Amino acid sequence: MGNSIEEKTSLKRSQGTYELPEITDDLSCPVCGKKTLKMSRTLYKLPDGDDIFILLLECNECNYRKTDMISMFTAFQPGEYRLCVDDGDLTHKIFRGATGNLDIEEIGVSIERGPAANFDFTNIEGILLKIEEKLKFFLETNPIDSIEWKNCNESIKRLRKCMAGEMVFNVVLKDTDGGSYITPTSADKMTFVSYKKKKDQPDKKNS
Repeated sequence: MGNSIEEKTSLKRSQGTYELPEITDDLSCPVCGKKTLKMSRTLYKLPDGDDIFILLLECNECNYRKTDMISMFTAFQPGEYRLCVDDGDLTHKIFRGATGNLDIEEIGVSIERGPAANFDFTNIEGILLKIEEKLKFFLETNPIDSIEWKNCNESIKRLRKCMAGEMVFNVVLKDTDGGSYITPTSADKMTFVSYKKKKDQPDKKNS
C-alpha cells in the first residue's frame, strides 16, 4: 500500500485518517508489567474505500512497541464475538471497553464490566490468568465443605485444562455499545453477530 504502518499512524486527516482521543487509563505493559503503556488509535481509510483501525502500543519503561491493524467491519460495532480456542493458542488479543462482558461457558465463568471499568487490552492467556487468580482467592477464603467451594474447584480444574491446551473452549465477548473487539490469530476461529441486525439474520462473517 506504499506507506509503512508508522507513516500511516502519523498521516493527517486530509489524507484519510482520524486520530482518536488518547486513552488516559493506566495500562499495564505485557512485557515489564508496569503501568507505563501508552495507546494510540487511528482510523485509516484505504484507497479501496475500506476502513482499518490502527492500534499502536508503546512502553516508555522497557521500550516495548506493538502495532495492530484491525478491519473496521466488526471492530467497535455493538455485537457478540465468539472465539473458539481448539488448538491451545492463547495469543488471540482482546480489547474490552467499559461495556464489554465476557463469558467462558466451559469454565462456568462470566466477567461483567462495571460503570467505572477501565479499558483492558490483553490476550486469552492474560484473561485466563486473571480468572485463575480470582478463583484461587475464592478457594483460599471460603469453607471447603460449601457447594460454592466445590463448584469453584471444578472451575479451576477446567481452566487449567484450557490453559494446557487439553480442553476446547469458547470465549464470548458481548458489548451493547460496541467498545470491544477480539483480534484472532486465525480468522476462521471467530464469528461475529451484530446486535444491529435481526436475530434471524445474524452477520457471521469473519472479522
